[in-house]
Amino acid sequence: MLDLNNVPPMEGGNGDFELMPDGTVVSGIIKLLGGDIELPEYGGGNYFKASKATSAKWLPIELTIVGGGFDKRKVWQNIFVDGDAKDENGMSKARKIGLNTIKQMVDSGFGISPKDESEDARAKRASIQGIQMINGMTISCVLGIEKGRDGYPDRNKIKTVLTPDSDKYVTASVTAHPVPSNAQVQQPVQQPAAPTQQTVAQGAPSWAR
Repeated sequence: MLDLNNVPPMEGGNGDFELMPDGTVVSGIIKLLGGDIELPEYGGGNYFKASKATSAKWLPIELTIVGGGFDKRKVWQNIFVDGDAKDENGMSKARKIGLNTIKQMVDSGFGISPKDESEDARAKRASIQGIQMINGMTISCVLGIEKGRDGYPDRNKIKTVLTPDSDKYVTASVTAHPVPSNAQVQQPVQQPAAPTQQTVAQGAPSWAR
């Protein structure tokens, strides 16, 4: 008989977890979490989600860190690709920022500089013919901390995607990330929960709404 009353509590079972310090550099593997809608511009498959209140659309991803003191830790991120805010040319600001973020991830994964317009570099970018092709790609990035809203706790986020022209760029073969010397590197029992669709819509930046 299943007896849940006598299950011993887990350490950190109250939902507490230790955030990775702001500015931590990591190497991590992208996983596409899937969504409800397909955007033909990004290839086939329902990889995107959409707000019911605005034109905001986003790509939910999970980053699993590889190596170092935070090995196997996860970060959840939403890459906004559409929204109501427009630039001076009438283009969605979210689309512009989202496409640039995806391009940076591809450049990071292939190990090419964003300034590299050589035939080889262009061929590598052109090989990504659908968003599903970044699934499993390993990228280098700097982590930040996003303030929690409406009672939700703070959480880690991808602050900057790194490419080889950055002196902080690391590859999967490199032990990731200088961590501040005063930071306590601790592998928690629990991970923070991935954001729900409601909290994503509420927490979207102004240019993505």
